[in-house]
Amino acid sequence: MKKLSMVLLLFCSPAFAQEKFDIKDASKDYDMKIEVAKCDNNICEGKATFMLLKKGETKPFQIFRLADTSFMLEENSRPLVNKTMLYDEQSAFNFGDYNFDGTDDLALCDGTNGGYGMPSYQVYLFSPRTKKFVNSPALTRLAQGEYLGMFEVDVQKKVLRTFGKSGCCFHFKGEFSVVNNRPKKVLEIIEDATIPDEQKVKVTTKKLVNGRWRTTVKYAPSIE
Repeated sequence: MKKLSMVLLLFCSPAFAQEKFDIKDASKDYDMKIEVAKCDNNICEGKATFMLLKKGETKPFQIFRLADTSFMLEENSRPLVNKTMLYDEQSAFNFGDYNFDGTDDLALCDGTNGGYGMPSYQVYLFSPRTKKFVNSPALTRLAQGEYLGMFEVDVQKKVLRTFGKSGCCFHFKGEFSVVNNRPKKVLEIIEDATIPDEQKVKVTTKKLVNGRWRTTVKYAPSIE
């Protein structure tokens, strides 16, 4: 009976059910190993460990343990990486220069805490002082809550772009510059199609100019 109990314990253990992935082409500087609690129907979720390795090394450079994650697998059963497509594909993790200092930073999916159950992310900035990736609560907030998935990075304009909505007919977009590693909103566009006659969309644009907000309002034909 004792031996049977041990066998059942092994097969029921969460560690036994872990799925493992080895990603070598997401960054020119790093490889990533992922261990996640379970994968079913091309969706992986649950507790996860992300092990970051420098290229050519076998010992992890940094290890991140998350209480939850949720990411899709491609047709080759490989996790999506470095993809941010609204309402479509969201990655297990992303590399990108989020503070525009010329060095890649990192975002790890920590579940579905975004708006309408979209994937959410923990954002880590690379610290030149510690030579490690350090969690940024300020930037993490742009990939959680009301926002729909991971923010976009506009390298040319040097802004981060967020998206959100409330129901079918109220959408909002924001742009943020990054000052001293903290996001600063510089643009907000709200599209409101909840006006009574349902024939027009109220578009309100707020832009930060020389430290002051300038607001313009226009009406556009509704899109059916």
